[in-house]
Amino acid sequence: MALEDGTYLYDAVTHRLNPVATGDLRFAAINPRQRATFRSTAPVQLIYVADLHRLTHTIGFKEPGLHDPEIQKSYYFVDCGMIGGNVYLVAAAQGLAAWFHNCDKATLTKSLALRPEQKVLFAQSVGWPAAAEAGK
Repeated sequence: MALEDGTYLYDAVTHRLNPVATGDLRFAAINPRQRATFRSTAPVQLIYVADLHRLTHTIGFKEPGLHDPEIQKSYYFVDCGMIGGNVYLVAAAQGLAAWFHNCDKATLTKSLALRPEQKVLFAQSVGWPAAAEAGK
């Protein structure tokens, strides 16, 4: 999750945001081609990263296909889409806007110091709808 003050990794076990990088990386959550014509004002950019190490080193779940890169892709892309869909539902329920989109994978990979087995997939902007922002 990229915010103005830094980027954080959500830890589901402790239900905490752990700092990963300082500074505002929200710009990198927008694809460079899109940045040329579009400026996001969303306060939150969710960044979806697949950790292939977790697919091949699962505890108590032995599926041989998880060692096949093509099957891995199907798992992490489906998971990413399901999470993005859930974010859309929560955003709509809270009167927020959300946009699932491509991002600057190279900049994010470098800025977040990701390991080679970690892959940036997509990003999702979350904030107030433009009409609500105009009324403030």
